[in-house]
Amino acid sequence: MGAFIRHADVADMIGISPSTFHKARPALEAEGFPAPDPVLRRYMRADVEAWIQSRRRVRDPDTVDLEGAPVKINWDAL
Repeated sequence: MGAFIRHADVADMIGISPSTFHKARPALEAEGFPAPDPVLRRYMRADVEAWIQSRRRVRDPDTVDLEGAPVKINWDAL
């Protein structure tokens, strides 16, 4: 796939049907979801992926220990 993707591909990326995406689009855009390119009328994949990442509420496990405190890396030991 290229850099620009169709509405159906965007819907698939966020786990909803294309018709649900069409109905939810105004609410999604109100939450910062990227609008389609005005010339191509397609979505930039990187923008959609960035929006999905911005919605995350849990850190990656390699940056947090089991207690939830940030992991300290000893760069001198590397």
